[in-house]
Amino acid sequence: MKSMLLGSATVLAAASGSAMAADLGPYQPYNPPPEAAPVYQPAIWDGAYIGINGGYGWSDARPTEPEGGFGGGQIGYNWQRGRVVFGLEGDFQGADISGRAYTFDGDTARSDMNWFSTVRGRLGFTSGPWLLYATGGLAVADVDHRANLEGQSFRGSDTLTGYAVGGGLEWKFSQNWSAKAEYLYLGLGDSKLTADNGDFVRINNDVQTVRVGLNYHF
Repeated sequence: MKSMLLGSATVLAAASGSAMAADLGPYQPYNPPPEAAPVYQPAIWDGAYIGINGGYGWSDARPTEPEGGFGGGQIGYNWQRGRVVFGLEGDFQGADISGRAYTFDGDTARSDMNWFSTVRGRLGFTSGPWLLYATGGLAVADVDHRANLEGQSFRGSDTLTGYAVGGGLEWKFSQNWSAKAEYLYLGLGDSKLTADNGDFVRINNDVQTVRVGLNYHF
């Protein structure tokens, strides 16, 4: 009797296991889900642009220490490779960067920067819509100097060539528009002012500038 009961239990257990296996269906190996594809960042800085800007310039050159405002426009072209952006930019500025100096014994001096222009390369790195860049290249400026020292008159008017270096931050706030803030140092050297008797003096023309601008990207 016992053997019959044990046999029946074994048959029932086997039948129950077969039913459970049938419910689970055929064996399928585990396949992990595929890795998420990297997010593609479009080259939003590629192409030509044109814009306007305005700013302020100043110099520690003695005795006149000129300072004042300027404004103008720029045009350029960018190439973007991944997060790296490089390009060329040219600008022209009308300026009123001037200074005057006086002494108690009647000596006077005056300096005026009437305009300046730069042609520069740019190299930067992007983070989302932001572009942080360094820039450098050629600078050209028109300056006038006049001085009356110890009864002698000194004058000089030059179109000077030098260098421009600096950097800035630009923000692409829409598909076609960006705003920027930029610092440039213009190294323009000295002007030589000569009197009628051949005496001369030198005045430095280096200027620091800060500006903000707005660009339209094509």
